[in-house]
Amino acid sequence: MPELPEVESVRRLIAPAMVRACIKAVDLRRPDLRRPFPRHFVTRLTGQTVVALTRRAKYLLASLSSGETLLMHLGMSGWFRVVRDLPAARAVRRRPKIDPHDHVVFHMSSGKAVAFNDPRRFGVMELVPAGELQEHPALSR
Repeated sequence: MPELPEVESVRRLIAPAMVRACIKAVDLRRPDLRRPFPRHFVTRLTGQTVVALTRRAKYLLASLSSGETLLMHLGMSGWFRVVRDLPAARAVRRRPKIDPHDHVVFHMSSGKAVAFNDPRRFGVMELVPAGELQEHPALSR
């Protein structure tokens, strides 16, 4: 399981691609990780701007322009990578290679794609409604 320094390194890696950028699209490549994704996960994220990306313990928290927070945990083997996001019109051979374990890909207005890769699928992604972050079971203790 990633420790605090690794989680902070991941935050620093993805922050330049995500903070103050709009989520243009989300590729959800499976219905769940450790738990099922929230209802309407893709719809609720698409078009939102990431206002801030912080860390609380081993959780990454992306504050969204809607007021919701995208809560992410790397699990045992999860990690993110940032690649140049190429428009669909470009040649397929120039697209970044998709790994079979890239379960969620955020296409950002920054021109980057942020892919969550988790071979063991112990990671977690949840959308926490505005004002409920402090009461969330993972963060309330």
